[in-house]
Amino acid sequence: MRDRFELGTTVPHDEPCSQVGSEGYSRNSRLEAQALKALLLRTLPPPPEGTGIRIIECPHDFGTYLDLAVSYDDDSEESTDWMLKAESGVPANWDEEAIDWLRENGYRFPGADLDEDEDDW
Repeated sequence: MRDRFELGTTVPHDEPCSQVGSEGYSRNSRLEAQALKALLLRTLPPPPEGTGIRIIECPHDFGTYLDLAVSYDDDSEESTDWMLKAESGVPANWDEEAIDWLRENGYRFPGADLDEDEDDW
């Protein structure tokens, strides 16, 4: 049967994330989700047919936030195993490829010094 497991994050575990309601949140959080999805798909084995990661919107009292969800077939051991690899495969930090992609797409890293030259972001 088709199922979905929400990873509960759009950034690596030790990285700060954009906060709901902050300036540029919608754009920044979408970039975070896209970058983490790409990082996972780059570092995990290819998902079995019918299994994958998608960005979902989660309504909340303070605003809609994003999450990554693994769609999988819980009747398939291969699909379930891949979902578990995705859950345990969320890294601690962005890799260089993700950082470069985020910068190229105008991502504002949370906590970055606002007085820095924008070329450094």
